[in-house]
Amino acid sequence: MAKLLIWSDRALAEYDKLQEYLYAEWGYEITQRVIKEIAQTVTRIQNSPEHFPYFRKKKKIRRCVASPQTSIFFNVNGDIIEIMSVFDNRQSPRKRKL
Repeated sequence: MAKLLIWSDRALAEYDKLQEYLYAEWGYEITQRVIKEIAQTVTRIQNSPEHFPYFRKKKKIRRCVASPQTSIFFNVNGDIIEIMSVFDNRQSPRKRKL
């Protein structure tokens, strides 16, 4: 059974920024393709969050690679999944503060 999914303010801001970047650099079609890939990935997370490895086990943060360019970081607390970050993998890993 799918769990309740919520997005943090940070994740929403990063997702919006990613969409703006993609549209400016690659146009409508690529942007829509990436949005679809992320939506499908979020559905996979929602249905089977335990299938994704821990990124930071002490903080119970898991990582899902949505595409070679994008990772989604989330945690599970009971029946709630919180998307914490939508990270552009082309950035320096030091910017990934979770």
